[in-house]
Amino acid sequence: MTTIKERLDILKAGDVISSEASTIAEQAVQRLSSQTHKLLPQNKVEMLVTHLASALTRISRGESIDAPPDELILEIEKSDLIQVAKREISWIQSNWAEEIPQSEIAFLKIHYVTIFQEIK
Repeated sequence: MTTIKERLDILKAGDVISSEASTIAEQAVQRLSSQTHKLLPQNKVEMLVTHLASALTRISRGESIDAPPDELILEIEKSDLIQVAKREISWIQSNWAEEIPQSEIAFLKIHYVTIFQEIK
């Protein structure tokens, strides 16, 4: 099984993500692990870290993506875990030099809420 760091190193080697994005993504997962004190769902964490590092790299490269469907965003916003997800995203925003677009934030909310639901 590939570790998070190995996954990020592969993406960096392929110039899919930047070193800065890799660092923030790795720190975000470390932060998540230290706060939950539970075994994290590996597959969902891998999706989060891949999306996060890719998103930050897209932002720095001036690229964008479309937001997820409105129905999905509304469903995630109703979750009782949305505030915890927003706290983690706020940490990412405070550690990234550029503004994170709402479309990327929406996807991050989905990833975080999904992880928190599984470990709840």
